[in-house]
Amino acid sequence: MRAWSGGTVPGTPLVFTIVIMSGPYTWSTLPEGDGVELRDTASRRSTVLRRPPPDLLEMDDIVRIEALAFREGDRPQAELFGAMDTDPLRVLTGMNWLIAFWAVLWDLRGGEPADELIRSLDYNGPWRSGAIPEREQVWRTMSQRVRSGVLAALTGNPEAHRVYEDEVRRLAPDVFLHVTLTIMDTLSRDLVRRGLDLDGMAAGLAERTRPGHVGGPSFSPPR
Repeated sequence: MRAWSGGTVPGTPLVFTIVIMSGPYTWSTLPEGDGVELRDTASRRSTVLRRPPPDLLEMDDIVRIEALAFREGDRPQAELFGAMDTDPLRVLTGMNWLIAFWAVLWDLRGGEPADELIRSLDYNGPWRSGAIPEREQVWRTMSQRVRSGVLAALTGNPEAHRVYEDEVRRLAPDVFLHVTLTIMDTLSRDLVRRGLDLDGMAAGLAERTRPGHVGGPSFSPPR
């Protein structure tokens, strides 16, 4: 039994309107138009994905972050730091959502539960390298805070997201950005090495859906 909550609204029939093959995936648009059933043709497993609630995030935010995540060089990090000046919580929430999406894609392919993968994420960036024991606890705690934000995105739990937002406001958003960006980069490289296609997946969801999802989770456990 899966430990994380999410998925479709009970009693809602899964009737699909559009079926499109794209690389190792089949995308089937749901009738309400705000989500898809995504089937991995390699594992033959499927999951239901929906856009994030529009009061929380716009798909354009996530597509932009995805594009920056796979762009080489230092410019992407500079652009994200610039966006933080306008709306730091929106940038960080978009990054958390994208990490949760990648964890679901790996669950879909390899069968490793998304929440377990997220709970294994850890910051091992330059700020932690050679840290004295007194500072080590700081980085363990920051890693846990980032994991909590990603789990909130995975489950669509509003209270968990509010707790995460309070932590960001209480501490320095730029520290959250550095830690989250490093974790995101490490995870993406690891999953790509394992043969998972990540670049353009959020853009694919945006292309095949329209706004309309109000509340609830974006992700459901693959089956």
